[in-house]
Amino acid sequence: MTRNYWLLGGTLAVALALRLPGIAWGLPPVTDQVRKSDLRSSYSFDEAGILSGVAKADVRRFDFDPNEYHWGTLHGELVLLTLDGAQAVGVFRTPWREAYYGLADRDFVRVYVVGRLVAVASALLTVWLLFQFGGWAGAFAAMLVAVSPSHMLQSDQVRVDVTMTAMLVLTLLLATRADNTRRFLLLGIAGGLAIAGKYSAISAVAAIVLAAVWLARFPWRGILAAAGGTVGGFIAGSPYILVKPRAYYEEINRYMTANAHVPADFLIPPLKMLGMHFVNIARFSIGVPALLLALVGIVWMVRRRSRFDWIVLAAIAGYTVILFPLHWPLIRYDLPLIVLLALCAGVALERFPKHWRYGLTAAALLMPLAGSIAQIHYMRSPHPADLMMARIIEMVPDGNAISRLMADSPPLDGHIYPMGPALFGTTFAGNPPPWALTTNLNDVPYPATTRAALESSYEEVAHFESQRILAWATLGETGAPHDWKYTHCSYTLLRRKSP
Repeated sequence: MTRNYWLLGGTLAVALALRLPGIAWGLPPVTDQVRKSDLRSSYSFDEAGILSGVAKADVRRFDFDPNEYHWGTLHGELVLLTLDGAQAVGVFRTPWREAYYGLADRDFVRVYVVGRLVAVASALLTVWLLFQFGGWAGAFAAMLVAVSPSHMLQSDQVRVDVTMTAMLVLTLLLATRADNTRRFLLLGIAGGLAIAGKYSAISAVAAIVLAAVWLARFPWRGILAAAGGTVGGFIAGSPYILVKPRAYYEEINRYMTANAHVPADFLIPPLKMLGMHFVNIARFSIGVPALLLALVGIVWMVRRRSRFDWIVLAAIAGYTVILFPLHWPLIRYDLPLIVLLALCAGVALERFPKHWRYGLTAAALLMPLAGSIAQIHYMRSPHPADLMMARIIEMVPDGNAISRLMADSPPLDGHIYPMGPALFGTTFAGNPPPWALTTNLNDVPYPATTRAALESSYEEVAHFESQRILAWATLGETGAPHDWKYTHCSYTLLRRKSP
């Protein structure tokens, strides 16, 4: 028992040690240019959506409305409580809302760091919960998640995915122990909280609960308890659905409608997309050895078919289904699969003799640990967007239009440097602006007409990218999803040639 406590403590310490060094990454410099841009986002572009939403609420007024409903609101509620709590105990010299909107020196960074610590806490909770599964499977899964580079990267962002994953692991744990009405109620509450964390957890929660009630031979009291608990848990994590149901519906419907009408040029065939998810898991989340162990574990679990096996396999199937309507192979979508496959890999390790397990465990942890170290290097290095912004201010005359992928990368004042024709539009080649800024953040190539115009009519005047290290840990960077590259994307400034 003492040995297990030491292992748990060491794993939590490693998880924390990997998540703190880069926690202030990707924040634009506090300058007049950025302040005038009215953009307050980090280079992980959705973070400002959550922070701007919760900034409109105020715990002192008993207003907990996160004002951002299309992902899930549990994480936003926790961020609001944490930021207002930090303000109450004097963490900020300037009230955090004023620091955030006004880009106050030092306190602007503190707002992001405190907000990101909520995801770090959720990551540590995930590691602790995985240990509660017991045996080598639980311990290995906890260690693998602790060193997973994609999980580490998502933990250092104000995003909902890490908290949702923690609640999904809690749901899974309670499902393996659901043998009476009270435990089915707790299972439902945890599942509801997971869905409130992020709505895309719904299919995995449904699969887990159905597997649990099936294994218990459909007890009607257990079914009612699980259903009622799920509703109660969701309301507890997203209480404003009772107050503003129409706002929820309109925002979720708007997002789902937009997501369902992806232009044909950007649409990825479903099977190819699923393959890309699992390739990304191997490269950027758990490493090739751990994925191979997980596949071996799945085969063994299909043959063994214990209660634990059925529930974990149901969760994998349930979550995989939701990847299809999400359309994009982003690494943040893979977080639930990381913990589930980590458990499967732990099951495989249990089949090996003890003298083999230690070597296999070390081999399986090596690639993700190296990937995390590489990410920390990128997170602590000067961000290419900041370097490019300084060069643009130095080289580009005021009033010159710059065509660029997005306005907030880097955050330039649109009155001084207006957006030129869209690089993915049809008018760029026919109306080339004086300047163009390209990046490798786009998941698909620029249109052929845009590429031809850039090659024939422009000259490169500046280029910035982070120095790559430990590239073997992710088998290089080719084909990396853009949310992996947020920390170390490249930028190239191009000037139109004189006639």
